[in-house]
Formats: sequence, structure tokens, C-alpha cells
Amino acid sequence: MNKFFVSDKVYKDRLDICKGCDYYFRPTGSCKVCLCFMSIKARISLMECPQKYWLKTKELEQPEGIPEELIEEVLTIWKDIKTGIAKNQGVKKRMITLFNTIYGSNYDTGTSCSTCLSDCFKGIKRIYEKYR
Repeated sequence: MNKFFVSDKVYKDRLDICKGCDYYFRPTGSCKVCLCFMSIKARISLMECPQKYWLKTKELEQPEGIPEELIEEVLTIWKDIKTGIAKNQGVKKRMITLFNTIYGSNYDTGTSCSTCLSDCFKGIKRIYEKYR
């Protein structure tokens, strides 16, 4: 699992900034500038806002498990990937981003590699089965 998560306080502060920003797209929870899903990006210490409203930090938290908001993301996205095929390109990108965040990998969100997509699906499925 990724060892570069920020503390709950830093995460909440970052997300609050995003939610108050003109570039925050509420329907998907993504940024209109970088196109990232902010509930995921804000948890990673090495990430920063493209507008520099919040910066990367060295303040890390080694979680006991997967942060609750990432588990919620897995449970939410599962309905759109449970057949083994993502419902659309946005869902595929979200699945890969979520997998990369949780497992510390670096799969390209635009990949069409069946092996890469299968790895992402299986990783998300393991978490879904554990926390559903």
C-alpha cells in the first residue's frame, strides 16, 4: 500500500480548499484544471494543486489500513466495473487512479493494456470484497 498519504487533517484542509475553488467540478469531484479526482489526489503527500492553492508536503502518515474515503471510492466505483469492463472511459480512468493511489503504482490512466487493466480490476475487487 502507498506509504505517502497525508494526515487526516491535511487531507481535510486540502479537500476544503478544493471544494471552495472555482475549478472544482462538484458532480464528479474533479478539478477542471488537472482533471484529477480530488478525493484521491488530496490524500497523496507528493501531489499539489495545479493553481498552487495547496502544495506537496513531507508530512506523511503511515496508515494502519486504507483511508476510509478511498474505501468509499472503491465501493462507489464497483457498480461501474463489476463486470470486469469499465462502464466508460471516465470510470476506467477513475479505477486506474484509485488503484495507483492505494497500491503506489504508476499505471497510465489512458492504458488499453488488458494485463494492466486486469491488475487494476483485481486490486479494486480485493478491496471491495474485504470492505463491502
